[in-house]
Amino acid sequence: MIKKVYDITGFDCASCAAKSENHLNTNKNIISCRIDFMRNKLYISYKEKEFSIEEIKALIKEVEDDEIEITESNLKVKNDNKIFTKEMIITLIRVIVGAGILLFSFFFFNKEENVPQVEYWWEFSLSIVGYLIIGYDLYWSVIKKIIHLKNPLDENLLMSLASIGAFVLGAIWTYDYLDGGIVLALFQIGEIIEHVATNRSKRAIISAIDLRSDIANKVNGEEIESVLPENLKIDDVIIVKVGENIPVDGKIIEGSALVDTSSITGEFVPVRCEVNSQVFSGCIVKEGTIKIQVLTTYDESTASKILKLISESGERKSKADQFITRFSRWYTPIIFSIALIFTLVSGLISKDWNTYVMRGLELLVAACPCAIVISVPLAYFSAIGLASKNGIIIKGSTYIDTLAKLKKLVTDKTGTITHGTFSIQKVVLAEGVKNEELMECLYAAESLSTHPIAIAIKHGVKNIKEIAYKQKNYEEISGMGILTTYNGNNIIVGSHKLLEKFNLEVDNSVHSGTVVHVAKNNQYLGLVVLSDEIKETAQPMVDLLHQEGVEIVLLTGDKEENAKETCMHLGIDHWHSSLLPEEKVDYLKHEMKTSKGATAYIGDGINDAASIKLADVGVAMGGVGSDSAVENADIVIMNDDPAKVWDSMKIARYGKNTAIFNIVFALVIKFAVMLVNAFGLIQNNHIAMFVAVFADTGLTVLLIINSLLIFYRKVKRKVKNPTEK
Repeated sequence: MIKKVYDITGFDCASCAAKSENHLNTNKNIISCRIDFMRNKLYISYKEKEFSIEEIKALIKEVEDDEIEITESNLKVKNDNKIFTKEMIITLIRVIVGAGILLFSFFFFNKEENVPQVEYWWEFSLSIVGYLIIGYDLYWSVIKKIIHLKNPLDENLLMSLASIGAFVLGAIWTYDYLDGGIVLALFQIGEIIEHVATNRSKRAIISAIDLRSDIANKVNGEEIESVLPENLKIDDVIIVKVGENIPVDGKIIEGSALVDTSSITGEFVPVRCEVNSQVFSGCIVKEGTIKIQVLTTYDESTASKILKLISESGERKSKADQFITRFSRWYTPIIFSIALIFTLVSGLISKDWNTYVMRGLELLVAACPCAIVISVPLAYFSAIGLASKNGIIIKGSTYIDTLAKLKKLVTDKTGTITHGTFSIQKVVLAEGVKNEELMECLYAAESLSTHPIAIAIKHGVKNIKEIAYKQKNYEEISGMGILTTYNGNNIIVGSHKLLEKFNLEVDNSVHSGTVVHVAKNNQYLGLVVLSDEIKETAQPMVDLLHQEGVEIVLLTGDKEENAKETCMHLGIDHWHSSLLPEEKVDYLKHEMKTSKGATAYIGDGINDAASIKLADVGVAMGGVGSDSAVENADIVIMNDDPAKVWDSMKIARYGKNTAIFNIVFALVIKFAVMLVNAFGLIQNNHIAMFVAVFADTGLTVLLIINSLLIFYRKVKRKVKNPTEK
């Protein structure tokens, strides 16, 4: 299978894109095709042979006459969509000129009886000119499809029929040609507003997630030169000043700064970064000036990876998107048939063809599906953008659907709900022993060791090198502990088995964590307990998810007593301990079978890769630095906050609920307007036609705005009191 991503532009409307997508999916060499109208992306998975761009264009040309442009995608989100294009300006001028001609002909020529026939012909001719100026592009689009034997059933045909029908009725019965002109002018103006709203929506979201810098200040000897970030190489040195974006990932080699990481992590408290601190592209320096040694190329930097992930997210359709694809395929032909049958039957029964032809035309205008076809994908795109603002990368709208029905979270322990680093949590002293004496012996024994427990014990001890230098007769016994002589004292540090070997009685009480015993000169001094500290946000994660009725299960390789204490402390529902990675997969399969909804797995993206890939939704912690996280996870949390699982679920529900609302609201309004017009509840034809046009373009704009509002929502965590209902 070959996967390709292209940039694609030129579609007049979302329905045209959907029609082309459906046609491409019928090709035997294409496994799946997805056209993302909102982001101008074309995703194709080929069975064997990869098509050239010209071959793809030729396939699209079989069903669509729009001038389509396709280029190879660099998988970066582009933000070069203009809010107001040249074509919009030309269309607006045409509408003004054409409407002016129609109004002139309507008001200038006498409507009274016995008016010279020549005046009627002047009005008739000028009205034709006005119609053609306003709507020639719609007419020509329909004519081309008919000439090329393509299916002409789209919004252009509906609007063309409505305007021409209104014109013909005016010519035969009323000598009033304004109705058709109103249809055309309002439709074209609505289309302009619709495109402006769509383009503004795209720009608003993409601008917020486009974290890339346009320039980098490279240190070149004694000089500083401005270069494109793409031209930076590993080990180059750059300077970043206050207010500037960090262009690529790197390490601070000089200076310190207060860095705003909210664009990456969603955390709005700036972080103090010193020499040797790693900093990431997309972050902003709020205070200070720093020199950075470049560690990654521009394309491999954090900001670029995030943009690639968001760009690729359009490949995976939500269920609502899939519904819209099927819906748009059948909706227009069905509505056209209903309008035709309604007009014929009503006209034959009543013999009032003038009235019912006009009502049939109004029905066609009101029924255009663009409001749904555009606003639903935009709702999901806005949700993905909102997640990105909060430090969460969702890799496809299909995962929004799954997250919205989350009922079980299976979580790893170390590095996910704990910090993944050991620290001394408890000191138990033997009778008469001072804390300083025990700790001095402990530091001495661990000073030369590279064991993870030793590293945790001596972390932060300033004079550890001096202590290490004084060690004599140092011996590290694998799996048991350390023997050493320090300042003339014989010290034993390690497990109870090691001390019992030297006939020393130890405190054998049960402690949760790793226990290290200490003895000096054959005297037992006491013990320390090391454990992995629980993250501050682990408790909110549990409480928030429980409020939503989500069951939480812990799968860990840690021992039973540690797993039990962690779960009892946090209120996690179930746990399984001492598991190997492959055993976690088996337990996860069981949990997925017993879940009443979707099951998510959250881990660090490295040891839990298989489980992350297996779950309905795989969540990786700790950002895009882990290749396995990017490869296997459906959702990437950019910092170490497990409570963002709840954030992502809430955002998913915002997106899905808005999409469903848009579908239902649009259909209700459209069918209501269609019924109102069908039964003649609005007597004035001008007003009836205006209402019909509003049900098309006006409704589209309203729903586009509704979808965009998701992007500006705040995700607020509120843990209810147990007494609250």
